[in-house]
Amino acid sequence: MPISRTTLGSSRPITIHAPAGTIVNPVLPAACAARGLTGFRLGDLMMGALAQIAPEKVCAAGEGGNTGITIGGYDADRNPFIFVEFVCGSWGGRYDKDGIEGITNWCENLCNTPVEVVEAEHPVRIEQYGFVPDTGGAGKFRGGLALIRDYRLLEEEAVLQVRSDRRRFLPYGLQGGKPGTPSLNILNPDGEHRVLPTQFTMTMKRGDLLRHIMPGGGGYGVPWERDIERVLDDLRNEKITPEYARKAYGVVVDPVTLEVDEAATAALRQQMQREHQQ
Repeated sequence: MPISRTTLGSSRPITIHAPAGTIVNPVLPAACAARGLTGFRLGDLMMGALAQIAPEKVCAAGEGGNTGITIGGYDADRNPFIFVEFVCGSWGGRYDKDGIEGITNWCENLCNTPVEVVEAEHPVRIEQYGFVPDTGGAGKFRGGLALIRDYRLLEEEAVLQVRSDRRRFLPYGLQGGKPGTPSLNILNPDGEHRVLPTQFTMTMKRGDLLRHIMPGGGGYGVPWERDIERVLDDLRNEKITPEYARKAYGVVVDPVTLEVDEAATAALRQQMQREHQQ
């Protein structure tokens, strides 16, 4: 049977130049482990370039790609176990919307593993899983909040491997929006509190806890133009604190009643605008 096809449109061809020996076309013996982060960063790079010609079509930088966490070893009967998860974080703010939280990077198609599944199948206990207040880059439309996840090892020993990013170079904001917050890895935050690199391999012992904090997304638009009701909504939902509302958005509120001091807010926002123009 003949197949009928309808041409809906066409676009000009795109030519991609990737010279050998560059980061997008490596040759031996170039290192290429954790190459996914390079792909995520290229996505941010392209969106940043497109923002200069079509700012209403792209979002500010998100978490910079998922974080890979691997915990593997043997149980008391020498049966092997391996836990692998890629943690998804948040998007940056957009032209007319806040960044989305707890969602896959737009360069991929994944989702976070439910806590119950992790704990039922692996000697790992998730002791904290949620969002970190004051971590979305400030803007007329803020970036998504950073995600936090704690992993407690229940077996005698295991090898921990982490691949994360966006600690030194923060997720950028657009059109006057502020950058998001950096990622963080901490071993035993309630004990020795050792800050770990973004990418590492080490041995965990029974009872050790890894705390991973994803980066927060960048903001879109100048913060003092954010609708006050949006700021209050974030306050009610504990996504930001009263001090952050004042410092980042110029919104002065009573920390108990959350009532806005309109005169102080107007004065502070005018001051923020003047300082920005200087």
